[in-house]
Amino acid sequence: MKLVLGQSKLGLERDQMVALREGKGVRVACLSGALWITQEQSTADVVLQAGQSVVIEHVGLTLVMALSPSTLRICEPRGASLWRALFGWFQLPIGGVRAAF
Repeated sequence: MKLVLGQSKLGLERDQMVALREGKGVRVACLSGALWITQEQSTADVVLQAGQSVVIEHVGLTLVMALSPSTLRICEPRGASLWRALFGWFQLPIGGVRAAF
């Protein structure tokens, strides 16, 4: 499953986790609670408290885990959604059929 986020607000219970792949440039903001973030290719983990945020600096897998019941916001880099939409518009459909959901 792949989610196209743009900007999303998520609620996590303690110990729930979100995996982000290829998220370089994405901002993760802690709106409430506390989050632990670890990034592939990085030796430093990050703990965010309410009101703090971090930008993912590495390609690959990033794990975000709630240390307590938490709310977080995930924001793509400015303009990323527009470019994805424009690129998707010009992509040729596979097998000649294009579905919209």
